[in-house]
Amino acid sequence: MDFFSFGKKKNEGYAIKETKESASGLITAMTTSNKWGEDFRLMCRSKEQISYALRCLDYLDNMPFEVEQRLCKYLVRYYKDFEQFLDDEQKADMGMVNEDSVLKLIRIGSVIVDDHCRQDRIEFHIEGGCKWEVEHGLEITISDGKILYVGAFEDYGPNTSRLAHIIEKYGYYDPEKDMNINYVDKEE
Repeated sequence: MDFFSFGKKKNEGYAIKETKESASGLITAMTTSNKWGEDFRLMCRSKEQISYALRCLDYLDNMPFEVEQRLCKYLVRYYKDFEQFLDDEQKADMGMVNEDSVLKLIRIGSVIVDDHCRQDRIEFHIEGGCKWEVEHGLEITISDGKILYVGAFEDYGPNTSRLAHIIEKYGYYDPEKDMNINYVDKEE
């Protein structure tokens, strides 16, 4: 499993290598991202959403610096809650985990858009992995430049009742909790 880090080089364009439709109707379009690597998946409900999913991937590949900085902060929080469950060998393999190094410990494999994503803004969630939580992986939900969720993958798309429920029930990051569900601050 390869792990990638953010960069600032803008992709000149994305080519769809193949498109598959599952029995449930989910469309998976395969593309390559210079930042995230080959076999990157765009997952959506209809073929018409593929161009929108490509815009979301372009945003992810070229994330504004201030959004990337907040994401790094939230990822470090996620790591810190799980650090206690890692053995010394795992910690040594990862090295010092901080806001400058944390992106080297994640991989992103999918941009997911669904019927709840508003096409007039960039809204998506990603499916990925992180070295510190290999069982439940990584999900990041973004809407219009705001990071709404960072944590284990639970399929919390923007504007969904699932995301609204998790935020209502568990809220945002609280340093007083032993374990958090969502590692982001409420962004206004």
